[in-house]
Amino acid sequence: MLNTKILMTANELRSAGWKALVETLGPTDATRFILQYERGLGDYAKTRHKLFGSKNVDELYSEVTKDKDERP
Repeated sequence: MLNTKILMTANELRSAGWKALVETLGPTDATRFILQYERGLGDYAKTRHKLFGSKNVDELYSEVTKDKDERP
């Protein structure tokens, strides 16, 4: 008899992993762990300034939603 195991989906695996981290480390240290593991690339501050300049959240939101009523 062949012993097979059904693998979890990527979402199930991510959810189970996060749950295990939180149960073991607590939410704060689980988050700190993830941030140490996944740093990303580049300099976000420079990129943000280049993309958005000195616009605040309200200004950006207005830009994103201004065409909302004009879309088909």
